[in-house]
Amino acid sequence: MPILTFIYILSILVAFLSSLNSFRLDFPFHLRLFSCLLGLTLLVEVTAAVLAWGFHRSNNWVYNSFTLIEFWVYGYFFRSILPGRTMQRLVLAFLVIFPIFWCITVFYIFGFTAWNSYVIIAGSFFSVLFCLLYYYRLLTAHEIRNLGSVPEFWIATGMLIFYMAALPYFGSLNFLIQYHIKVAHNLLTVLQILDTLMYIIFSYGFLCRIRNTKKF
Repeated sequence: MPILTFIYILSILVAFLSSLNSFRLDFPFHLRLFSCLLGLTLLVEVTAAVLAWGFHRSNNWVYNSFTLIEFWVYGYFFRSILPGRTMQRLVLAFLVIFPIFWCITVFYIFGFTAWNSYVIIAGSFFSVLFCLLYYYRLLTAHEIRNLGSVPEFWIATGMLIFYMAALPYFGSLNFLIQYHIKVAHNLLTVLQILDTLMYIIFSYGFLCRIRNTKKF
């Protein structure tokens, strides 16, 4: 297993262990659900790594199964923190339509064992959109909050950093693989570094409330 992959999985483990504070400190349900997602993410990535590096077998079916849960939980997370009827309806529409879109692309277009770029692109796009809507909410809010102790802010920040890079990468991946395979490989390394950074930021997000409480 490459050292970068090992560090990446380790960052998910740290994020998951940090997120367990959400249960100990009775965080809102959307943060506890996010913690469960991190635990599932750790299981998925370990399974995918074992299949790829231990048995030299395809792990596409693992990721295809996981993307449905991952992006749906992201949507539920943002529906819990985005105010306003318009934003709520937008996220609700995503929560209803995305599973249908997933089923169509997985079972009728790509197949369950093939890499599904459509789901990744759609999920990344809406993740970025929801992050930007959350930032807009913060900028237009009447009250001033100490964002250093707001887990949702750090989670949205980590997601924005990664998915803003993931969206153009996966959108052009088929072209890069066909004509610029070395560039695709190098960019994948950069993307994995950003993915690791995202989970490090998640860890801080779940620990920041404790850190700020100890100052008083």
